[in-house]
Amino acid sequence: MSRYRLQPTPIQEAALLEHCRHARFVWNLAVEQWAGWRRGRKRPPDFGEQ
Repeated sequence: MSRYRLQPTPIQEAALLEHCRHARFVWNLAVEQWAGWRRGRKRPPDFGEQ
């Protein structure tokens, strides 16, 4: 297995951090939508609906 080390410039680092914040927001939103599903309700949202 190979390992690589990133050495981003300050601008690249800011862009990577922004991307990570967006990804985390989307993940948390999906977890919240699934957690809100209960039996008796319509099915939980699928990939396309999310």
